[in-house]
Amino acid sequence: MYLRYFALQDHPFAITPDPAFLYLSAHHREALGHLLYGTGEYGGFVQLTGEVGTGKTTLIRALLEQQHEVDEVDVALCLNPQLTVLELLAAICDELDVDYDDARELSLKYLVDRLNAHLLQTHAAGRRTVLIIDEAQNLSREVLEQVRLLTNLETGKHKLLRIILVGQPELEEMLARPDLRQLSQRITARFHLPGLNREQTQSYIGHRLRVAGGEPGIFTKAACAAVYKASGGTPRLINTICERALMGAYARERKPVTPAVVRQAARETMPRSGSAGGEGIWQQILPVFVLLGAALLAFGLHHFLLMPSIDERVAPATVADAPEQTDTDPLADQPTAEPSKEQEAQPVVYELPAGDASMGQLLRLWGVFGAEVNQPCRSLKLGDLRCLQGEISLETLRRFNHPAILILREGDTRRQVLLSNLNDDTVTLVSAEGTREWPRQELLRRWTGEVQMLWRLQTSTRQIGEGSVGDSVVWLRRRLALAQGVNLDAKAGQPSPIFDNELLTELRAFQRAQGLEVDGLVGARTMVALNSLKPAPGTPLLSNAPSTSPLQSGDAPAQACTLIASLPAAEERLRIGFAANATRLSGADENQVLLLAEALADVNEPIYVTGTSYNPNMPADELRNLALQRSQAVAAGLVRNGLDAEQLHCVALSGPTPPTANMDRVAVVYVGLQAAP
Repeated sequence: MYLRYFALQDHPFAITPDPAFLYLSAHHREALGHLLYGTGEYGGFVQLTGEVGTGKTTLIRALLEQQHEVDEVDVALCLNPQLTVLELLAAICDELDVDYDDARELSLKYLVDRLNAHLLQTHAAGRRTVLIIDEAQNLSREVLEQVRLLTNLETGKHKLLRIILVGQPELEEMLARPDLRQLSQRITARFHLPGLNREQTQSYIGHRLRVAGGEPGIFTKAACAAVYKASGGTPRLINTICERALMGAYARERKPVTPAVVRQAARETMPRSGSAGGEGIWQQILPVFVLLGAALLAFGLHHFLLMPSIDERVAPATVADAPEQTDTDPLADQPTAEPSKEQEAQPVVYELPAGDASMGQLLRLWGVFGAEVNQPCRSLKLGDLRCLQGEISLETLRRFNHPAILILREGDTRRQVLLSNLNDDTVTLVSAEGTREWPRQELLRRWTGEVQMLWRLQTSTRQIGEGSVGDSVVWLRRRLALAQGVNLDAKAGQPSPIFDNELLTELRAFQRAQGLEVDGLVGARTMVALNSLKPAPGTPLLSNAPSTSPLQSGDAPAQACTLIASLPAAEERLRIGFAANATRLSGADENQVLLLAEALADVNEPIYVTGTSYNPNMPADELRNLALQRSQAVAAGLVRNGLDAEQLHCVALSGPTPPTANMDRVAVVYVGLQAAP
């Protein structure tokens, strides 16, 4: 009833496990990676646990739709685990279309023999077989023992049946029992799926609204926070509350949905504690009343014992009895007690982890488990996976949208961390110690700009440029068209497989917009940027937020600042050094520019960027051009990160010698102390 009111094409918060609405948080991506590992060639026994409503069944549905991953896999899905051993085997045989005589009296041996024969035939045909049991915490001990015995169906080198157990946390507790240790020891991969945090809840709500054809702004940011508070980040509860909130907002004719509407929806939909007769609630609050009564009784006795007698209270005080008067009354003048510094909230200290993240942790996000990586990143090849190493800015990493290993530095200490999630304000970092969430500014202050990032080679060649022909060129044309919002498949004729001048111009425009080296050659970085326009299924992402097409967003223009002749009185805020004849910012420098742009967001004074270039053996016009390009590179970075170009002024300082020792090949950002000239 509310679809037309909110301009939606579908119900965004239906509680059915529809993979089309799947929101892949960092944890959900890793959980899906574990499921994909369980279906892989070397998959064995996988366990996935999570609280009720966290999205386990939806992940199973999503797994079954990964056609490129499970095309050669036969899946037996058991959704009702409350079966006897014989019923479970019959259900598995039915799911796999195992040929058996259901007219005869079925026995355990007969069904296992028929299943084994079927699995051998399937294996000979080059196919894999996977058994997925949902709600596995409801399996009886006898059924679990039979599941263990099914893993004994194997050839000399391969398991014939891969098994995935999915259930609530009670499954982990059950498998920890001593009598089930044989089964527990066979599990090769375990993962527990937690709920969403506050920012992920907001992204989740926006994601489902977009899939349903709506706008994320239907729920305000405060309303999303209220949803998180009421649901605890459990997706099923989020759906229930949001569905009711949309109905409530429609009934009241309110747009957008506000926190008040969300809180009312939560009161109407969330389960209440206690029974209908109220016995449960009294059982909860009765101890509170007992303690409160005891406290009041103790206070009354204490007060009664300290009270003066009746005669002392009513007898008038004489002058002799009166206390000596002083200049100040210590009780009357006593100021209201303020909290001490110890009582005030202490700032959170963000420290480098004790251990390093590993390439194996990054590989697991891509669904590769158990791989031992000994070669360096630049030479890494695992199937179609490649590794990119170098300096990258956070803005470029956001556009690439792939998890990456970063190098952080604090003093002389360096640590590797895995960046698995990137939001506007926070980042999720994984180390040998586990997962932690940091403010983005804390990451930028410690990040050296160094990156190791996996990416997927989607073409037959690793480089595409002038002289290239074939399918790789067609792929490049399709991606560049996608960057401009054009669908080549809707046009008549086939895209040209020849790399021509028109394609070269489009490629250079794309590289310029992406902040890449404009060399007209599709190398690793350009290919990663092209991949991110339409990530392949199963690709782990840093963020699920839709990114604007790079050619539509554009980069900051070369005239990102007004050129002026000299620097007025101003305060220095940032200094960046350049190598000889260099004009581009390094990844670490771009991160510092991003931090400065955020710090200057509320500054109203003019901002000056000076670029310097000094060389006695270089012509004056070339020196000035170098100085100007350095100042404009920094100014363009400030504009890309939100500052107004009209507020920026560039100064080019060049000559045969620097005026001071510290002004050689630098760009310096100043905030003006007076009005701009």
